[in-house]
Amino acid sequence: MKTNRKRVVITGIGILSSLADNIEDFRQALLSKKCGVTDSERFSKWFEKARAAEVLHDIDYTDIPEDIVASLENAALWAYKVSKDALTQANLINNKVCLNETGLIVGVSSAGTEAFLPLFEQRIQDFSLKKAMYSGGFASCCSSVSTLLGLKGGMELVATACTASPNAIGMAFDYIQNGKSKTMLAVGTEPIYLPTFAGFYALNVMHPESCTPYSGHSGMSIGEGAGAVVLEEYEHALARGATIYGEILSYATSCDAYHETGPDPRASGAVQVMAKAMQNAGVTPDQIDYVNVHGTGTEANDRIETLAMKKVFPNVENLPVSSTKSFLGHNIGAAGIVELIACLVTLPQKKLLPTLNFTVARPNCDLDYVPNEFREKEVNIFMKNNYAFGGNNCCMIVSTKPGSIPQTSYDAKRVAISGLGAVCAIGHSINEILDYIWASNQSVELSSVQFYEDTLEEAKELLDVLTKTHQFEELLGTDYTISDKTLPEDEVNFKTFQVKNLEPRKHLRRFDPRKATRGGTFALIALAETLNSAKRKIKRDGDELGLVMGMSRGPQETTYKYLQSLKPDPRKVRTSEFPGSLMNSIATFCGISEGIKGYTTTLATGENAAMGALTYGYEIVRQQLQPQVLVGGADEYFPSMSLYMDAVTQKIHMTSDAREYQIYGKEPKGFVPGEGSCMLLLEDLDAAKARNVDIQAEIVGYGKSNNNSYFDAKKLDEKAAAMALSIERAFADAGITAKQIDLVCGTSNGAKQSAQIEIDAIYQTFEQENPQVPVVNYNAYFGFVESSAGLMNLAVLVDCIKKQAIPAIPYTQEFIDERINFVRAPMKKTIKHVLLVGATEGGNYYAFIIKE
Repeated sequence: MKTNRKRVVITGIGILSSLADNIEDFRQALLSKKCGVTDSERFSKWFEKARAAEVLHDIDYTDIPEDIVASLENAALWAYKVSKDALTQANLINNKVCLNETGLIVGVSSAGTEAFLPLFEQRIQDFSLKKAMYSGGFASCCSSVSTLLGLKGGMELVATACTASPNAIGMAFDYIQNGKSKTMLAVGTEPIYLPTFAGFYALNVMHPESCTPYSGHSGMSIGEGAGAVVLEEYEHALARGATIYGEILSYATSCDAYHETGPDPRASGAVQVMAKAMQNAGVTPDQIDYVNVHGTGTEANDRIETLAMKKVFPNVENLPVSSTKSFLGHNIGAAGIVELIACLVTLPQKKLLPTLNFTVARPNCDLDYVPNEFREKEVNIFMKNNYAFGGNNCCMIVSTKPGSIPQTSYDAKRVAISGLGAVCAIGHSINEILDYIWASNQSVELSSVQFYEDTLEEAKELLDVLTKTHQFEELLGTDYTISDKTLPEDEVNFKTFQVKNLEPRKHLRRFDPRKATRGGTFALIALAETLNSAKRKIKRDGDELGLVMGMSRGPQETTYKYLQSLKPDPRKVRTSEFPGSLMNSIATFCGISEGIKGYTTTLATGENAAMGALTYGYEIVRQQLQPQVLVGGADEYFPSMSLYMDAVTQKIHMTSDAREYQIYGKEPKGFVPGEGSCMLLLEDLDAAKARNVDIQAEIVGYGKSNNNSYFDAKKLDEKAAAMALSIERAFADAGITAKQIDLVCGTSNGAKQSAQIEIDAIYQTFEQENPQVPVVNYNAYFGFVESSAGLMNLAVLVDCIKKQAIPAIPYTQEFIDERINFVRAPMKKTIKHVLLVGATEGGNYYAFIIKE
């Protein structure tokens, strides 16, 4: 049965850029053709002729307590500022009913950075443990903004570099399409930090003055800023009398699957994403009135983007296109949303944004770039394009006249898991892992942690600073001191679950060890097994297959090498590691290796990020946007400073015996880190059956929520209630009740608070209708594989459904809560519906209903 797509409109906007810190001043700065690129005082201490479009406004944060402001980085503070402005403009800032259901999707490239700048910039005396705690996670800006604004609809962080914010808008669009919420908040935020500036500077792609897209001297101008848009279901917006600024007709993403940094010279990925976005919107090239292009000013981008436009638009000579980066530089993760807002504040006035600084067009750049002056033109439908390192492409189709374009429809699909693959410490394939678990009479040998000498030296210096400034006592209590603790480098029992004896060439047809990181290798092996189990061979149809990755700590070794090269002279940074340090580099590596060219996205929401990837992959398949989507996560062991500090603060349980990792134990001592990857292939259930594929399981619904207690770790009741709400939403989505659930699987890392929240939520949900429902959690078998924990457990659940049997929770002897029916011994049971729950460290909660 065909389902009409909901109309999704924009009812609120917030902006922060080098040009202005509010919408009206931003509009006037654009109309005045103001360029925000100037000499940079901040970066001139390291780089000659440092130029940037920087945010230098004094921003009022007096509505936030001073101690919280001090603990947040600019990525979070800017996201809060533009989000609050957008919600205020939409008249939703005090609407608690709407805020309780409003989700937050943030796009950013280099979040979680500012707290650690004292280490990179060799001013370790300025390090703030509190700032590291509240702003050190990549997705911490999501948690802080949701808490400060009272949003409870769940959150995600998109980390696809320069396409992050338009991709965030696309995800928010999808959640409204699936009825998850009537309102969503999409945000892009990107301060310029030293690692980013140094990387682009060393690549020699900076323009010496201000970028001149498509003409004159090639080169980009780096910029910073933030933008937010409130997306709302059209009828909901009309019913409450909201002002409507535009309509998102559709979006699409794609992957070049060509190179880590350079765009495909044939422009195939860019062509594909524009064609797909127009197909999704039900419009043709001749209906596009204007294109706001990516237009970085670099030779490769400008030439290939021009080629792509020629391939997509038959009458391209009559199509005006322009680059807003000539006004405000390249805002990286925030670029797309800031440029979209620039269009929304000028196009309704029949004014086309010009490409500033235009002189003599460069070779092969021969389109109508609207040079230098605004042009009068009536625009109904416009296209917004952005491209990123790794060949990530994103295109949005937007109308300035909501309701003027007929709605499209789709045939809602049932979403099946048709393939599974995994790598972890107990096995290099799904079968090896399951055999180990069902044997249940063994424990894996943990591997020692060996820190690099420079990490230990830096750690010693940092601990000395934190001790002298009493920061440990301030955050962890007056009883906490370093002196009576065993330091990680001295602890013979500090071991982790590590993948050993892995031979990639035994699993892969093609493998280039020169380009493969440890995490990338795990992901690729799991991906190959997934495709094989689903009988899916990629020939020349990679555009029919998408890839959504969830990341926690990311490519740690590459990032470490890159950041270390900033010292002592950031002008000599190693550019070879720069693109590989991005969160989307593992998805890039997999896409290039296997030729995956469809919808491609990386989420970096932290622990259980792959569960967020699963929600997004589900949406893409259910809405018939992509026939098949791979979803997964990957984590690599690396002896980083963050691992060291987690051990010092006792977040990690330092042990040499895997049996001491006791999930839901009465006396938990933290978690034991693991590494590996798990991947699933999602596809239309009927299509999978038609291919004669063994269906692993069906996803019949999911729910998301988040708490508003990010700054108060003691509010366990509120956190448990938020997780219970995600379960309630999953039940509603699947059309079932607690009584119909045959098995519950948690994914808590095992630490005391994590376990308590999960157990309390499960008890609240099942105490009336199904108090004896069996509860399991298998993380102690793998170690806590951060981003992939949920999917690793899901792989075991699929096997439980097949066998109609449940393995026991390993190792735990005394459990935390006698009210819960923990599975203490293997059991046979009829299993039809399974509930899988999980959480991120920032208070984001997931619940999935899986069916046989």
